[in-house]
Amino acid sequence: METSEIFELLEKFDRSTLSEVIINKNDVKVTLRKPAALSLSAVAHPAVSGPLPQPVPEAAPETGEHIASPIVGTFYRSASPDSPPFVEQGSRVSKGQTLCILEAMKVMNELEAEFDCTVVDVLVENAKMVEFGTPLFKVLRA
Repeated sequence: METSEIFELLEKFDRSTLSEVIINKNDVKVTLRKPAALSLSAVAHPAVSGPLPQPVPEAAPETGEHIASPIVGTFYRSASPDSPPFVEQGSRVSKGQTLCILEAMKVMNELEAEFDCTVVDVLVENAKMVEFGTPLFKVLRA
């Protein structure tokens, strides 16, 4: 499945009223979802054999909330290995500011803050695989 086909599917799915579609073509499985609380509306990943990485265990937060991964992919804290992280513990973040990059199928997806907040903790190590719904950041709304 070509990248252009995936982006065409994303556009059509985004305009549809469907909440989920799963497509298997050759050795690629594409799952498209529209979770209500997430900013990215699709997941695209190759078929995986073997165990998937487990979500980071959550401790019950006293205050704050989590920003979770909207896709399966690799978590990167910065734009390149030589660049500083987008955010650190204690960073004040504005709505629309990039928090991290999630790589899926060689596509780099920037995860942007949906609201003003302060990063309390970064919950995932750089370059680690994450699943849909894995908590990435603990934050306090501004």
